[in-house]
Amino acid sequence: MADVKKSEVKKAGKVSKTAKPSGLPVERPASNMTVGESPKISKSEEERMRRYRAENALHDIERAEGHKRDGKLMKDVRSLAKEKMEAMKKIC
Repeated sequence: MADVKKSEVKKAGKVSKTAKPSGLPVERPASNMTVGESPKISKSEEERMRRYRAENALHDIERAEGHKRDGKLMKDVRSLAKEKMEAMKKIC
């Protein structure tokens, strides 16, 4: 690997003044946020996300109720659950 001097590294926009050992420039984060910091979410975006989650949960509940009404499916589910419990008993 070739050593890259700071002066040889591109100094444009989001590129830092240091380089990786590979000789490629290291990119800075696009914002002033630190690692692990959550982005700010607008009130309208938060409301939209909550509505999406509620719609998704309702869809899940509707599917579960449909499964409960399907006798053959529930018989298969019970059988599978029994198999899984037997397998867990061998492990634990």
